[in-house]
Amino acid sequence: MPHAKTSQSQQNIKQRVLTCLTKLSDRDTQAAGATELESIARTIDPHSVPVFLSCIHSTDSSDKTPVRKQCVHLVATLSHAHGDALSPFLSKIIACLVRRLRDPDSSVRAACADSVGALSACVTRQPFAAAFLKPLAEALFTEQDPSSQAGAALCLASAVEAAPDPDPARLARLLPRLERLIKSKVFRAKPALLVLVGSVVEARGASSGVALKNLVPCLVEALGSEDWATRKGAAEALKKLASVEKDLLPEFKGGCLKVFENRRFDKVKLVREVMNEMLEAWKQIPDVSDEFSPPPQSQLSSKENASDGRYPPVSQNSCSPGSVMSKLRKKSSQVSKSTPPDTSAVRNAKRSALSGDRMSSGVLQKLNHNHWDVRIAVSNVSDCGERQQKDEDVLERRKKDRSRFFKPETKRALFDKNSDDKMHKFGGSKAGSRVVPCSEESQDSDPVCNVTKDLHRNDKESEELSLIRAQLVQIEKQQSSLLDLVQKFMGSSENGMRTLETRVHGLELALDEISYDLAVSSGRITKFDAPKHTCCMLPGAEFLSSKFWKKTQGRYSSYRFSRTGSTPLLPSSHYRANRNAESNRSTSHRLGVHGDGGFTTNPLAEIKINSREISGSARSELA
Repeated sequence: MPHAKTSQSQQNIKQRVLTCLTKLSDRDTQAAGATELESIARTIDPHSVPVFLSCIHSTDSSDKTPVRKQCVHLVATLSHAHGDALSPFLSKIIACLVRRLRDPDSSVRAACADSVGALSACVTRQPFAAAFLKPLAEALFTEQDPSSQAGAALCLASAVEAAPDPDPARLARLLPRLERLIKSKVFRAKPALLVLVGSVVEARGASSGVALKNLVPCLVEALGSEDWATRKGAAEALKKLASVEKDLLPEFKGGCLKVFENRRFDKVKLVREVMNEMLEAWKQIPDVSDEFSPPPQSQLSSKENASDGRYPPVSQNSCSPGSVMSKLRKKSSQVSKSTPPDTSAVRNAKRSALSGDRMSSGVLQKLNHNHWDVRIAVSNVSDCGERQQKDEDVLERRKKDRSRFFKPETKRALFDKNSDDKMHKFGGSKAGSRVVPCSEESQDSDPVCNVTKDLHRNDKESEELSLIRAQLVQIEKQQSSLLDLVQKFMGSSENGMRTLETRVHGLELALDEISYDLAVSSGRITKFDAPKHTCCMLPGAEFLSSKFWKKTQGRYSSYRFSRTGSTPLLPSSHYRANRNAESNRSTSHRLGVHGDGGFTTNPLAEIKINSREISGSARSELA
């Protein structure tokens, strides 16, 4: 009896589920069917779960989208309602959800990700690696459809985020395979894959230096992708990496921040926002130098702290010449040579000649020290107003010393614009000037700080000049290529003109030959008077002779030539009877026969007789 009741209840549930699925197909009853199905999923008997699962898994692509989506959503409802009671059916449910990832509708694939997350959070009896990681990773690496790949990546990311124990060790072994997929050019679902990488990072799957050495360059390279979704996913993964693995990233901070600064101005607004958030997260990473505390004040060298009762004590982070120049020596050897150490200035304040020799730099070596009386005095005045007053006095003394000690030609050689600029950078090292130390309160007036600012400005200007130079070189190359094209065009045009001229000359020769043949055939010129060499005797000009023409072409050419009126012809008998002598004179005059067998003019150009009479004569002679 109990078995019969169970079978009856299962049949009733199956009938109710199928009825509700039918309601989902109709827009009018869709809401009612969805509500009833969720009620059944929450209140179903655990013994009837297999029947319910078989009903919702029986749907296929022939059903409408709301039916397929609601059936996937019911899995999440079952998970929240029954929890570990679904553990025996977990592998079957995951397999059905993997098949649903091939659905063409994105809403169905999104519902699959939500259901997998609910299963990972509620069904915890089975190990995460065996229940979720293995089947979903296999689907990610074996599916060929980009939609299926993206769905598998999102499902696995949802499972990792929702799982109470996602097994970081197994995720760390999976991470290199994910990196290879990111670098692969044939893998199309990179945005979803980067979401999965971010979830693995949050689950502490990249908590080793070896993993970060491979992962960080891979994600930075993905920031330069042409797909904006890929750039956004890479930025989100890097942001999560900076927040989770902050202590392991100081060595990557410097190089990555330079790339991030160049990439932050993306053309897509969503990507720009994520880039800025990522940049702020990476700025919170401690520097490499911050890990080491500065040495105590007692351990510092006495040379660095020597005040001699006149020098005000300055902290190590101040803008004093000694502390700043220790940093500038690493950047620029020229600056280190140009700036004297403060200790030598303090110890040798009274020995002006020796201190002047020690102050020799790239700028001061250009000056003639024989005319200089350099005196360096250290003042303990810290007030800015008094310092400015003394600077004005220094300028006045410098003008007086110029006019007193220097010749006009020496002035022009020494005090040009460049030397003035360079000397002012180091605190106004003119005759009678003073090297005055400054405290933290007046860092803007410190000469070494000004040198640092000038160096940065000069570096920026040199970069801009190099860019301008590169653009000018590119323009010059383009102009040279244009000139080459113009020269080629002019050469081809010249060759074409020569070819045309040759053809026109050949036509003229052919016309002269035709005129001569017509004259001979009409009897105006006897064959004995014909030149021995005509134009057809030229090499390669045999085709111009009329004996190579067809008969019809010869007649047509003769007829056309006779109709022009420029070559009138007469019957041969009439011509021989009446104008034999006159013809001989005119022919010899018009043809211009030369000794080498050539002729230059049309032999019939000056004969003016009726064209009808000429045409008839030409036809009779040619026939």
